[in-house]
Amino acid sequence: MEQNKDRILNDRESAILNAIIYEYIVTGKPVGSRSFVQKYSFSLSPATMRNIMYDLEKLDYLMQPHTSSGRVPTDKGYRYYVDSLLSSYDFNTEHHFDEKVLARELQLDKIFDSVAKMLSTVSSYAGIMLSPRPDFTVLKFIELIQLENSEVLMISITRTGMILTKKVTLSERVTQDDLFLCSRFLTTELGGYSIEEIKDTIFLKLRTEKSSNDRKDVALDIAQLALNESNDSAISIEGIENLLRIPEMVEADRLNSLLNIIEEKNILRGLLESQLNSEGVRILIGDEIGNPSITGCSIVSSSYKIGNRPVGALGVFGPTRMDYEKILPLVDYTGKAVSGLLTKLSK
Repeated sequence: MEQNKDRILNDRESAILNAIIYEYIVTGKPVGSRSFVQKYSFSLSPATMRNIMYDLEKLDYLMQPHTSSGRVPTDKGYRYYVDSLLSSYDFNTEHHFDEKVLARELQLDKIFDSVAKMLSTVSSYAGIMLSPRPDFTVLKFIELIQLENSEVLMISITRTGMILTKKVTLSERVTQDDLFLCSRFLTTELGGYSIEEIKDTIFLKLRTEKSSNDRKDVALDIAQLALNESNDSAISIEGIENLLRIPEMVEADRLNSLLNIIEEKNILRGLLESQLNSEGVRILIGDEIGNPSITGCSIVSSSYKIGNRPVGALGVFGPTRMDYEKILPLVDYTGKAVSGLLTKLSK
């Protein structure tokens, strides 16, 4: 009789399935009924355990790589295990995080690289970090520098310490004295606003207001040329070498997945950008990633915020046989720590 593959597991099946998956995550070896019964105290005979494993296999939670081997989890099995972890995890718990790792870096892009490196070091997988789009950042200071051939370099420093530079070409030559007046005007009028606000409303407001600064229009022309070009979020990936030490990650399919990710960073960028609309930690396992060029892998990610606004995302990328019990709190804590640091820096 065909089993209903969507039926709810009983308590014993649930406990056994989670223990099998935990055992496989730790050892990386298919789990056999006899050795499993000896190691875990379920008070069952190997024959009874074998029957339960068979039932879990028919329900698509487990699979047998070879007829004579033990069982390994399927993506559905990992999903069940992860959902069990999530159901008992307290997202409101206060956790200590060593912000010195981040505070040592004065430039924001260096902070993002440091976070990705820390995630890879602690997790032993790959750490990934999507920086905020510059539009989210609040400007603090603007300096204009004269270059050659009517070119001007605009240097913008944000409250969070990000330094943005952009060259623009003007239709008329201006002197450095003119640019000094323009810099002072732009710092006064644009400081304290996010680039998004500036582009949406502040430019128009300043254009229609009267000003004693006769270089106002030139200043606004420069700022609009510099800020109107859209800037993508940068993505940092650290620890790919960690993945190459995991036996299953160097098998053909997963090695191709790694190569695809290294060569095409937009894959991870898209996955992390989609996290911006999600609260808390999100875990994508195997086919849930939804990209045919990525197989046998998982991503644990979290957005981070400035105030209450999600501006970026971070996470850990690795095999489906990932230590979710360790990675879930790591990503959760890190997302909250980065949110706290950026919110503090932006004030």
